[in-house]
Amino acid sequence: MTIWNGLTSAALLGSGRGLPPIHLPGRLNALLAETEAENRLLQAAGILAVADLAAWTVSPATDPTPAPALPETAAPVTEPKLTSVLAQMIENNQTLLLAESCRLLAATGRCLPPRWLPPALELGRKSVALREPLRQALGQRGVWLAAQNPDWKFATLAGTNPDEQRLWDEGDAEQRAAFLRRLRATDPVEARQRLELAFPGEIARARAILLPTLGEHLTLEDEPFLAAVLANDRSKEVRQCAAALLSRLPASALAQRMMARLDSCVRRERKLLRTVTLIEPPAAFAPDWKDDALEEQPPAGLKLGERAWWLRQIVSYTPLRWWEDKLALDPSGVLAVAGKSEWKAALLAGFRTALNHQPGHPAWTLAVLEHGGFSHQDAAPLALTLPPAEADAALQRILAATDNAGLAAQVIESADFIWSAALWRMALQKLPGWLAQSDWRFQQSLPLLAHRVPPTALAVDLSGPELLCFADAFTAFSAILKQRRSLYRCLDLFPAASVPSALTPG
Repeated sequence: MTIWNGLTSAALLGSGRGLPPIHLPGRLNALLAETEAENRLLQAAGILAVADLAAWTVSPATDPTPAPALPETAAPVTEPKLTSVLAQMIENNQTLLLAESCRLLAATGRCLPPRWLPPALELGRKSVALREPLRQALGQRGVWLAAQNPDWKFATLAGTNPDEQRLWDEGDAEQRAAFLRRLRATDPVEARQRLELAFPGEIARARAILLPTLGEHLTLEDEPFLAAVLANDRSKEVRQCAAALLSRLPASALAQRMMARLDSCVRRERKLLRTVTLIEPPAAFAPDWKDDALEEQPPAGLKLGERAWWLRQIVSYTPLRWWEDKLALDPSGVLAVAGKSEWKAALLAGFRTALNHQPGHPAWTLAVLEHGGFSHQDAAPLALTLPPAEADAALQRILAATDNAGLAAQVIESADFIWSAALWRMALQKLPGWLAQSDWRFQQSLPLLAHRVPPTALAVDLSGPELLCFADAFTAFSAILKQRRSLYRCLDLFPAASVPSALTPG
């Protein structure tokens, strides 16, 4: 391909894919490199046009010899047994096991063996969830290797000393969101300004990933931008995200409008010797409500009338603190009042959504879990919004209250962390009963349960009942436990075993 053909292709497909290499003598190369990316295509075309008029042949540049890798600061794995354990994970595409291994290697000052860097990077290309743990265990050799392959760019855009500007310019939506979250921690205004400048040019999916980063260190200074997104964005998901963020700011115009709407639905009346709270949904849907991301018709399949649906939405975007001030009650008291209302279902659903919009209210979460009156299936995701220790304790209570294998599968899938010894003991007690139900979803989740086992329980072999329908799943479960056990032993990280791991047939 000639340089002109390459430039034409870049013009047609977009210069974001990069320009063909051009070799120019003297200072011209440096001047072209200093040109802003969006102007580089035109600049290069102008140079070539002038060169043609001057009968000057411009040739494609040859790729320079890459600079050597920086000196290694971590110790590459050399032990045959540990290398074999890691190799098995990589060869079998076991990304969850490899992610845990990478985190443990980084924590102990180790990095992956050079032989297995290429296939590990290839797994990272395919699995977004693996990328961050993998970066931690690549070492300098791995980062250097990743720089030689555009498909492995994710590993060069972060690491010990990432080039943050390059990460923002070239990273995918998840990487750019991670960059913004870090920047929000040190310079919230700069992070918002970067997002505001880039936002109009992003696709809807990227906007939906980037906008929630403003939830970190959210202040009224962010309101004008969020209000503009709410008013103008074409994506329903993005507009709802903007409304959710604004609902965290009681002084925002949106929060004030929601509180005014709800205030007309809730009143306190004195009757004889007591005061009662009366809750009544709006009588009609006002046209301007659509401007605040409220929808007139409930989604298909939702067993909720129109008025209940309107009430539910308004509750979900109203600051939770409003209820405490309005009723002069703590969250548990508010939930008790809501539980006596004929609109209980709409109110409780609105509270649960409000908790998703407004994180950082553990008292409300615990109150909803206690008074919610909803299924354990709905309780489990809510419990996971709590801080880790409280989430773990809430899951123990949920599992203790039911023997449903489908719920157990849901908890296993969503509780994506290494469980406490107490939660694992609860699971062990319930496991024979779950297995006996022959639930398909639980069968699928059983291997995943092996990733939740605390290190204190890995040292003892786990045996299970002979259930033919679960033979393959239980084999996979046992194999993962064995691999994690070998990993901890090789890294000399085994804590003293204190959790029983023997499972007897139920």
